Amino acid sequence: MIRIASVLRTVMFVLALGLIQTAFTQHAFAHAVLLGSTPKANEMVAAPPKELILNFNENVGPIFFKVLDRSGKEVGAPGEIKLDGNNLILPLGAELPNGTYVLTYRVISADTHPVGATFGFSVGEPMADMSQMNASAEPASTAWTWAVAANRWVLYAAMLLAAGSALFTLLVPTPASVTASTFSLGKGGAIAAAVTYVLAVGFGGAEMVLGGAGALFAGDTWARGLQSTLTPSAAVGIPAMLVLLYAYAGGVEKPKVGALTVGAVAAVGSFLVTGHAATAPPVWMMATMVAIHLFCAAFWFGALYPLYKTTQVNDAAAAGAVMHKFSVWAIYSVALIVLSGIVITWVQVQTPGNMLSTVYGNGLLRKLFLVAVILALAAYNKFVLTPALEKGDAAGAQKIRRTIRIEFGIYVLILGAAMTLTLTTPPRAIVDQSAAKAAMQMEGFKTTLKTQDYSADLEVTPAKAGENMIMVTVKGNDGQVLTLADLEITAALPAAGIADVLIKGQNVGNGMWHVVFKEMIIPGDWTLKIDAFVTDFDKVGFETPVTIK
Repeated sequence: MIRIASVLRTVMFVLALGLIQTAFTQHAFAHAVLLGSTPKANEMVAAPPKELILNFNENVGPIFFKVLDRSGKEVGAPGEIKLDGNNLILPLGAELPNGTYVLTYRVISADTHPVGATFGFSVGEPMADMSQMNASAEPASTAWTWAVAANRWVLYAAMLLAAGSALFTLLVPTPASVTASTFSLGKGGAIAAAVTYVLAVGFGGAEMVLGGAGALFAGDTWARGLQSTLTPSAAVGIPAMLVLLYAYAGGVEKPKVGALTVGAVAAVGSFLVTGHAATAPPVWMMATMVAIHLFCAAFWFGALYPLYKTTQVNDAAAAGAVMHKFSVWAIYSVALIVLSGIVITWVQVQTPGNMLSTVYGNGLLRKLFLVAVILALAAYNKFVLTPALEKGDAAGAQKIRRTIRIEFGIYVLILGAAMTLTLTTPPRAIVDQSAAKAAMQMEGFKTTLKTQDYSADLEVTPAKAGENMIMVTVKGNDGQVLTLADLEITAALPAAGIADVLIKGQNVGNGMWHVVFKEMIIPGDWTLKIDAFVTDFDKVGFETPVTIK
């Protein structure tokens, strides 16, 4: 018999190791990435926006989305937040006066992790110093983040144990006493998993709302959690555990094959509606790969205890026969784990270099190292110890129990590594973010034109064929913004025979002049001439080429 105290000490030891591992690897907690916004961060817009837009790399759920003035007061008479694909839209019912504002948001990403940020923009005048504004930055993590992580770790282990015990029973026949012990352990896993499914919703909601110590007892906490993908996961997972409990409560002589099968399949299915791996595009492929990965992992994890028990209650030859049956399925299991792992890694990591240069890649390397160790132990069991058992070598049973204990400890660490990866931004999201930043940097045209006594800041947005917005601010040689009497822009595209298209500027205050040029519908190298009337009789001219794509 395995002593309960010994098992508990082993579990506590490996969990402690895993928590230390998590503490050193949990650097980032965001998976949904902001690709762009309207207005952009630190942008100065000429006219008050009628709505604020956030564009993400995946679907998100809003927790809050606000625009604040410099005192931190919510302004703009916001309407109901709208979802349009990956866009989050906040309509404004009141016009924002000229000034500097803060856009702040917090959303739930597809993998249930809350992300948020705060940045400024200005209307009709240059931005004020953000450091003087009453706005706080989004915290990287809260105490609830660690509660979510710990609960997720327990959920992983409990679900895999409950489902894995069922899969092992279905695939590898064992003596009745071993099956009874397997059912008892699977029952404990199912109960623990059912509880942690519920706690996942509450802990997740508390993290989303940045709740305090008593947040778990607040209605808003559970409301937020119920709005996330944690809810469909629990809605599938809890019934799965109940089905498995029903199966484990039956007799071991004639196991309830249907209930064991349905329970195991539904248990794995509960993990396919949430998490950044299963929800990554293309979803059909990634969900399939994650399902294969989980089925094989559950079978392997669920096999450890019954194999250990088999070597205790059976003679060496009988135990060797069970080990041989397991090893046949294990070969297929290992092949599928490797195949699905390669696909998941390829989608999440993108390039081999990201394995070394990103936190996610480093965490994945640690997990792969642990997997390699456990596979080496499994190979030792199959090719050395199992043949010895089949030949009746009683000493082989003790050696196998020793390696299984080591495998169990390593497996718990692997679950810890897997949990850590769910809290770390995958490189695919970082690539999306980098591409978005590069695209935003390339969008539009900006330059400063100078004469001996004056300068003009010119911005053409988006500098693409079609309607463009032109913003001009003229300054003196002391850098002070000038209040002009008038401003005119003459546009020409010599290659297309377009010349002297005159557009009158509109004064939007604080020295800024705004022009909407609807006729810029042909791409090419345009020429813009700016006539800035310092007074009714004093004019200064600027000229620049602008490439319209």
